[in-house]
Amino acid sequence: MKKCGLVIRVSSEEQAANKEGSMTNQLQRLQDFITYKNSAHDEDWIEAERYELRGISGKDSFRSPEFARLFADIKAGRVNVVVCTALDRICRSVKDFLNFFEILQEYNTEFVCLKQDYDTTSSQGRFFILIMMALAEFEREQTAERNKAAYRARAKRGLWNGGHILGYDLDPNRKGNIVPSKKEAVVVNAAFDIYLQCGSLNITARQMNERGYRTKETTSRRGKAHPAKEFCPSSINQIVSNYGYIGRKEINKGNKFKDQSTLSEEEQYFIVDACWEPIVDEEKFFAVQALMDNNVKVKGNSARVVRHNYVLNGGLLYCEKCGSLMEGRSGTGSKGARYYYYACKQKACGFRVSSDEVEQKVLGHIRNLATHEGTLAKLVDGANQMLQNDYPRLIEQREVLSKEIRGINDLADGLLSNLSGFGSTDGSSFVKKKLDDLGKRKKGLETCLIEVDGVITRLEKDLVDHEAILSALKQFDSVFDSLKPYQQKNMIKLVLNKVVVSEESINVALYGQLSGNAVESVLTSDDVRSERIDWLLE
Repeated sequence: MKKCGLVIRVSSEEQAANKEGSMTNQLQRLQDFITYKNSAHDEDWIEAERYELRGISGKDSFRSPEFARLFADIKAGRVNVVVCTALDRICRSVKDFLNFFEILQEYNTEFVCLKQDYDTTSSQGRFFILIMMALAEFEREQTAERNKAAYRARAKRGLWNGGHILGYDLDPNRKGNIVPSKKEAVVVNAAFDIYLQCGSLNITARQMNERGYRTKETTSRRGKAHPAKEFCPSSINQIVSNYGYIGRKEINKGNKFKDQSTLSEEEQYFIVDACWEPIVDEEKFFAVQALMDNNVKVKGNSARVVRHNYVLNGGLLYCEKCGSLMEGRSGTGSKGARYYYYACKQKACGFRVSSDEVEQKVLGHIRNLATHEGTLAKLVDGANQMLQNDYPRLIEQREVLSKEIRGINDLADGLLSNLSGFGSTDGSSFVKKKLDDLGKRKKGLETCLIEVDGVITRLEKDLVDHEAILSALKQFDSVFDSLKPYQQKNMIKLVLNKVVVSEESINVALYGQLSGNAVESVLTSDDVRSERIDWLLE
């Protein structure tokens, strides 16, 4: 008795949902084949079981629940013949089909394919099956590559590539476009505003839910409803990090944190302008990104309220006595008062300084820079001179690299023009090897050229503008106190290179872009360094 297991498969849910579609047609053809076998031949064929793979890709069918059920039935003897309409209904992978074929042979199970007449008992028949499977796998890969290329091309044009996003609705009149939803835009902006205030994804999600906000309610193309849900930290993270809300689209987002120089042009991460309108202000969006990045750096919530903000933490304050870094600490006096100070990280040194004293002196010095235009001009000129010193060398290096690349191109062109003139195989193989070597060398030189161009571009942008620096410093006094703790630290790091403190002095070096490593004292002749702080806890 031939106990048949009928395998039918379609790749998409749309095909599976069609009652008169491919699934029904495949089943009818398989049942007609069994009827024919019973009537035209003196054989007993029955339908033992049916295995329906609905919306399963050919590359995944071998690992589907239906195939697991098929293999269990084969091992148990409930099925001894596997019947399908075409070979690609089983799978589209040579490796998977070989595994499938080994299982059939192990349990003496026959295989029948209606479209192609295979004889698996001969080596020629097995070889022919492998060729057909290789073609099916090739067809699947070609289709995937075409879809990927079309997706990438649409993305580069800033078009919407499908799916739903909170804050927008699909444009019914223009495919690949979305339009803002006024109601949902309020919810999106609330997420950005709350996160800026609290700096926590968990707290933002909780406050959003407390206000009655929910995720987007959608219905898929297949008619499946997805109701709105409460926000969670991951859904908030998806919102506040989505460039789509400022009218931009990220290309190859999965490669964002990879070394771009190692990726091909098609794989590199970049951002393009989208075809839809923004619903979030850019300043607000990038303020959120800065806060999120800072939270990652400090491994905590840098927006939370702190008792004292150690603005000189993070590698800015040094002990003159031993040269080690100093870090912010706190202690409680005998009367319960809280004290904040910086202590040398070398326990053997033990030097400490009041945080109020050193911070006030340093911040005061930065504020006073705006009132000394002559000093500021010297600092700016010195910084520009440092940048300009490297500029001519880099320009010369770029010219040398470009000349070498042109030389390699000329040499390669000459070899290619003479390639046809070689009569012997040995001569042509030598030329091909030489061309390969030239190609590798050219690729290395082009990588160096890209790096040099990048440095030159940064130098041209980094030249210090005297008026811009003066304007920024004039606003320092009014802006600094209104900033969040992490923003204050970031602002200090833009100006300050390091502070060196001892029992007699406080010296600062402004950041290299302003004054190189020039050290200035922030104490006047009338200032006295504080004595050792004895009231702190030992």
